[in-house]
Amino acid sequence: MDTPQLHAVGFDADRFEDIIQKAFDAGVRGVDTAPGFTMIGSYTDGSGARLAFVQRDGEAVSTTAGLRSSTTYRAQVVRFTDLLARITLYGADAEGSQVAQFLAMVDDPFAYPQHDLREPDQFSVVQRLQVAALAIDVEVFPNEAAFLASPTSRAGSLQLGVDTLMSPGLVGLQAAAISLNEATPTMLMGVTVQEVERRTNILTGVEFQYVLVHGAIELTCAIPLDHEVRPGDVVFGTWYGTCSSGTWDE
Repeated sequence: MDTPQLHAVGFDADRFEDIIQKAFDAGVRGVDTAPGFTMIGSYTDGSGARLAFVQRDGEAVSTTAGLRSSTTYRAQVVRFTDLLARITLYGADAEGSQVAQFLAMVDDPFAYPQHDLREPDQFSVVQRLQVAALAIDVEVFPNEAAFLASPTSRAGSLQLGVDTLMSPGLVGLQAAAISLNEATPTMLMGVTVQEVERRTNILTGVEFQYVLVHGAIELTCAIPLDHEVRPGDVVFGTWYGTCSSGTWDE
């Protein structure tokens, strides 16, 4: 099984079905009253790793990974598919200025009505949205200088910084270059590691790194042990954005 976002939080197994079965055996919390959905459910591991399940009437179950995050923001959420949303984060300053905007997966879609991205007055406000990212394809550098000296820091003639945060899916939607169904929660992002904690996914016994970082925003990340990190390291590459209003923690 080769699913990078699951691997980032230690959901490793030879067969994907084995993880699903273990999760349901361990206990999945669910909601079966959301209009149009047969089921919305979540397994939250003691490590903070999370599996989100969504099933529409007459369709197969969709499963994705998430992470219980210790980083929260006041946010505007525009959910436009079953699991995908445009996330706009605001600072804690008096003006509440916008600090970032990107696409991310939401693990509790029933907490936000589905909206039309074309309508500016359609959105949900969450006071403490948990924001996280799962490492998909990243490189680790010992410091900013090492990153800037590497070919990775350049995209053609463009010099990328350690605080890069780009959401290709959002850019594609804004340019009308892709459809809603083609959008993904992947981000191109650079971050600097602040704190690292090794955690063990209880369901699988696989270790991963629960990492607090700063870049364009402060963030909680999951990074597999394929890429060991320590404070001060710069991590750059492709990430999977995931958010939660905290419903499953209540």
